Amino acid sequence: MASQSAANGFPEWLAYLGRVVDAVDSGKSISLGPSPKPLLPPMVAASPAKGPKVLYCAPHPDDETLSGVLALRLSLESGARVTNIAVTLGSGAAQHERRRREVASACRVLGFDLVIPDVSGKHRRFSRTEAEPLAGAEVGSEPPAGLGPINLAARQADPQGWALRVQRLAEIFDQEQPEAILTPHGDDFNTTHIGTHYLVTEALELHLSRRAGATVILVETEFWREMAEPNLMVAVTPELAAIQLVAAAEHGGEMMRNPYHLLHPCRLMDNVRRGSEVVGGQGAAAQPFTFAEIYRVGFRRGREAVKPKPGGRMLPPSENASLDWLRQQFA
Repeated sequence: MASQSAANGFPEWLAYLGRVVDAVDSGKSISLGPSPKPLLPPMVAASPAKGPKVLYCAPHPDDETLSGVLALRLSLESGARVTNIAVTLGSGAAQHERRRREVASACRVLGFDLVIPDVSGKHRRFSRTEAEPLAGAEVGSEPPAGLGPINLAARQADPQGWALRVQRLAEIFDQEQPEAILTPHGDDFNTTHIGTHYLVTEALELHLSRRAGATVILVETEFWREMAEPNLMVAVTPELAAIQLVAAAEHGGEMMRNPYHLLHPCRLMDNVRRGSEVVGGQGAAAQPFTFAEIYRVGFRRGREAVKPKPGGRMLPPSENASLDWLRQQFA
């Protein structure tokens, strides 16, 4: 039996799996944040980005890190100014202060600006390197708490409260004038992810009703549940994945609860397996890169959802990520 196992490669594959487990376990020794000093990896430029406005609407602090690599590539490769909107700070009010610190530190790593909204309308904006209030916010007032609860149950039970939250997010869209927005797809399992999808699309409709003729790129993300008919796979280099891991580690409290960061490379690798065919077409050859993220790109003009060109697209490391590239591929 032993000789038969050796002949069919069992020892080699068992050793391979042991090395995979060892690699994951080795990450446990890397310290978690938030760090006392801002972390700025070398790949994040020191000067503010001057390109088009891109918003990432995060259901929870850490989503901007774990599924926002397209926004990161747009920032690094075409100078997009990315702002993370922390739609909620999680469901536990006692943890809000910790999560504010963590998301601010993570956004400094990523080179993203940060807006933490509040139902009161006293939103706060944090630049990549220092805090400053959005217009209308009062310095020294109660810190913003996000817009939660954001889920379909709250939308149904309190239509007036939901409408107020849509209005608050639309106010931020009015302030930012984005050319592209990233948000979870509408069936992403987690109730706050699903709620954020509906909140963002309704706020975007309201915003575009006040911005005649504008078309916004709407990019749907996935984390908990695979989306139907994705049309974009974005390659992630090891350097980019490392930046994501540094930023994820800044969410120290969340990573202690559930170490998403340790298995993040595995998820990105599985995306290549799946996306090569789900995006590239059944039976297509596997893409040559190791890590990737999967998205669905569309467009919104006023109340109209504008369908993209049919078919899937790959954004390899050799292509420059830009909004112009997305428009050329999908508009």
